Amino acid sequence: PKRGEFVFKPGPLFTNIVLADEINRTTPKTQSALLEAMNEAQVSLDHSTYPLPRPFMVLATQNPREYEGTFPLPESQLDRFLLRIRIGYPGAADEKAVLRGDTAPADLAPVVDADAVLARQEAAERVRVDESILDYLVALVTATRRSPLLALGVSPRGSLALLRAARAPARSPTGATTCCPTTGETASRSRTCPTR
Repeated sequence: PKRGEFVFKPGPLFTNIVLADEINRTTPKTQSALLEAMNEAQVSLDHSTYPLPRPFMVLATQNPREYEGTFPLPESQLDRFLLRIRIGYPGAADEKAVLRGDTAPADLAPVVDADAVLARQEAAERVRVDESILDYLVALVTATRRSPLLALGVSPRGSLALLRAARAPARSPTGATTCCPTTGETASRSRTCPTR
């Protein structure tokens, strides 16, 4: 029966992995909604909040700033992304494969499920980080804040992201739970070492 009221229907953000293609072509209002989703893992609508599924990750592409019709992403949104990868143009052989239409994989199958991703994220958070790695991380982010070559240094959120990125590979299949510097080398090169 018709009751004349609105019903919430989950949209495309209600998934584990969101691909935001050409994110800087979206309007600032849309960018703001994505920012909330990335930061709070929730969506707000009409004074109600709806949690997003876990894990929740956003992969995004953006066009160069010079392109017409782009809206620069605010710094508060840029530092929600853990990594930035510059892909560049494909090589000649890869571009020919694109032109031939040979790029679609024949068979796709899941390699991991959501529960396994959550378990690995939680395991990475439990990795103990050696004080010398923390000292190096602080020195690195401080250098970005003082550099005249950079308009804006790494934020505290960025230093937390860098720590998370260092912890993830430290959680090795051998069960090591500590991230410490390699003996006799600079602290910038780390390895896993047994728990002390």
